[in-house]
Amino acid sequence: MVNILVVDDEPMICKGVATILKQSKLDIGEVFIAYNGFEALDFIHLEKIDLVFTDIQMEKMNGIELIENIFMEDPSIPIVILSAHGEFEYAQKAIRFGAKEYLVKPITPPHLIAVTAKLLKEKEERQQHFSNWEGNRTLADITTLEMNYYLSEIVTGTVHESEVPDIREKLGSRASGTHYSMLVIKLFLNRGGIRDEEIATLKDRSLLKYAALNIIEETASQWSHLVFNTHYSTFSLLMQIPEEEKQGTLSINQMLMVAQMIHANLQKYVNVKCQIGISRIQEGIIKWPVIYKEAMESLTWGETQKDHYMFYIEDIGKTTNEQNLTNTQVDEANNRIVFETKTYIEHHFCDKGLKLQDIADSVHLSPNYLSYLFKRVMGQGIWDYVTQLRMEKGKQLILTTDKRRYEISEEIGYESPEHFSKIFKKHFGVNISEIKMAGP
Repeated sequence: MVNILVVDDEPMICKGVATILKQSKLDIGEVFIAYNGFEALDFIHLEKIDLVFTDIQMEKMNGIELIENIFMEDPSIPIVILSAHGEFEYAQKAIRFGAKEYLVKPITPPHLIAVTAKLLKEKEERQQHFSNWEGNRTLADITTLEMNYYLSEIVTGTVHESEVPDIREKLGSRASGTHYSMLVIKLFLNRGGIRDEEIATLKDRSLLKYAALNIIEETASQWSHLVFNTHYSTFSLLMQIPEEEKQGTLSINQMLMVAQMIHANLQKYVNVKCQIGISRIQEGIIKWPVIYKEAMESLTWGETQKDHYMFYIEDIGKTTNEQNLTNTQVDEANNRIVFETKTYIEHHFCDKGLKLQDIADSVHLSPNYLSYLFKRVMGQGIWDYVTQLRMEKGKQLILTTDKRRYEISEEIGYESPEHFSKIFKKHFGVNISEIKMAGP
């Protein structure tokens, strides 16, 4: 049975969608309702969610921001936009950020059920599609031997401005933009496949490599990109950043999101582990060698942190500003970052609308890398720690004050008392009324 999350700031919309889904013949376990993006993220953190329906225009956190945050948590969750806006720009942006469907309100019950059934079926079939890697040696058109050699020569050397027009002509629309980022993906091909076996022969290793390439290509298919092989077990993914998205954390998080999706899909569908190095966003084709070097430099960071899979160039200098540190010194630097993170959380956990991005910005790291460091040092996730502090504070207020439920929920950062009650029951295993009756 599957769990579905419906997110909309209009209660009637939420309840209507939930009722239609519950009354359908689909194999649905629970339909959770959230009235804003922050409540939705709590459900993502606490429940197993298989499909999300969300409005795109909500106060405090819009649908695009919610999609971005969900994909940072679990890129495998299909997301459907429910919106009153049918404009192409809304749909285009939603699809680029990972939404599977864009439905314009009002939507009829049969259409809603049909879309739900289709996406749940696609999720199941995707597993079967990628699991048929044995004997599948389909290469993307762009990765012919000639083109692969051409791209490898460009990024491992230098590019003169006079060469740019020829490069654009040869590569077409995939090199027509102004800003680019590079992801270098190192595959570990010693084992994998549908049975997660040791890969001992050249033939099986080669087939597994091409299966991985197909997954990388398909994962990146929503963006203008180029994939090519730079080493035996390393692929480079050159991403073209849309002009309107090149500024701020939005575009950087998009690169991190793509990397996380690639890692998750390789692991899920062909049992291949990987590490990914990510460059900054730079302007112009002449910077391709620069971003390739940055991505490779990021990737080398994985040699000292083998239990993580994704490394962004700007995270490296901020965690350790010195070269050639010992493992002990690196651990000390990481502990300092986690201590600073804890301090920030302890001062802000009651803030309404606190986001992982806010916490990461406080220590100048990407959300993914900070989440990794925090869990490594603390043994629990960042959001688990935020929820723990909120629940402990809420319980204290219940037992030591006469404040009403809505006043307590407001004080510890929740939008609604109903949502606070749900999280409280999930965390402590008892209702608020039972805690009151039991006393201190």
